[in-house]
Amino acid sequence: MTINYDKVNKAVNFWIELNLSQEEVIAYQSRLKYILDEEAKLDDVKHMAEQKGMQKGIEERKKEGKIEAKEEMANNLLVNNMEIDFISKITGLSMERIEEIKEGLIQNNDNQQR
Repeated sequence: MTINYDKVNKAVNFWIELNLSQEEVIAYQSRLKYILDEEAKLDDVKHMAEQKGMQKGIEERKKEGKIEAKEEMANNLLVNNMEIDFISKITGLSMERIEEIKEGLIQNNDNQQR
C-alpha cells in the first residue's frame, strides 16, 4: 500500500485548523495573507524584470542590426572601389573597421581563386 503524503499532510493541517481558537485562526489567516501578498509582489517584480530584459534584448538586436547594415554597405562600397575615408563618412564606421572588412574581402577573393 502506498501512502499519499500530500493527502495526509492536508488532513493533518485541516485537523489543526479545526482545533484553533478564533484568535489563532485570525492570526493564521493574517499570516497566510501576508505570505500570499509577498509571493504576489515577487511575481510582479519577476515579471517586470523579464519585460525589462526582453526590451533590452530587443534594443541590443536593433543596434547589432544597424551595425551589420553599415558593414554590408561598406562591403558593397569597397567592392565598387570607393575610398575608405569616403566609406567611413557615409557609414559612420571607423576606418580601422573598414580596413578589416577590406581584408576580409581580399581573403575571400584569395580563397575563391585557389
